Amino acid sequence: MCIVFIYVNSNDVHSDYKLILISNRDESYDRPAQKLGPWIEDDNVYGGRDLQPGCEGGTWLAVSASHRKIGLLLNLPGTSKPDVKSRGKIVENYIKSDLKTTEYIDSMKEYFQGCNEFVFVSIELSDLIPIINTYNNRNNELKSWYNQYLDFSNSLPNKPLKKVIFGKNKLEDVSRKFNKVSDKEKLIEELITILKSEESNLPDAQLEQRQPQHFKELSSVFVKIPSKRYGTRIHTIILLTKTGEMDIIELSMQTQVDPVAPSWERTEFKLKI
Repeated sequence: MCIVFIYVNSNDVHSDYKLILISNRDESYDRPAQKLGPWIEDDNVYGGRDLQPGCEGGTWLAVSASHRKIGLLLNLPGTSKPDVKSRGKIVENYIKSDLKTTEYIDSMKEYFQGCNEFVFVSIELSDLIPIINTYNNRNNELKSWYNQYLDFSNSLPNKPLKKVIFGKNKLEDVSRKFNKVSDKEKLIEELITILKSEESNLPDAQLEQRQPQHFKELSSVFVKIPSKRYGTRIHTIILLTKTGEMDIIELSMQTQVDPVAPSWERTEFKLKI
């Protein structure tokens, strides 16, 4: 399970921010990964890397300063396909290309059909309002989104889980209270609080049907299933001001994860978009 909440500034004259994005990556504690940083082959790209054999160094979230893009991948639970292609390449290929989202989706549709099901979130950082699209290969739907607050997780975009709605409402409250750059540290603190929320969001018929054994643990924004060595491993925060200053903050569980009392490492980068 993974989750993302997004604030897009379309007409809010009181806020200094053009975009606020916060996300959790939920994964096996033992799956190898490289933490957020500039990529060796292109130091204009910032993201983590999936080091699981067969995943070809793909990623779940990355930012390209030169192409002014953000890409993010959410898996959709379903049947595994034979000879499956790596979903992690979807974000990597998008971020490295100069194609617009619609062009990229058209160029990759054959590849997408060989992947297990997913929701791909693309953000084009235009001079005015960020352009946000989602594509999923379950029903081959590309959709543009114009809401000021957006939320996506491991379900079809038009069928959000209860915890997704909960997190979006929290982001709305926080982004209205701390909308000045002078309040940035307090904003980051409150955003981390959202990502670490263990408040259960039940009942959720969709989640209960899909995960009858662990729906309670999966009903919160922050996921923790110590017996399965699975849960939220990475928090990512992206702040983009109207003047083009971007902060990328990642909090990641250190390797050799202690599922009861994990240690966290904070990494930060500043970009000009």
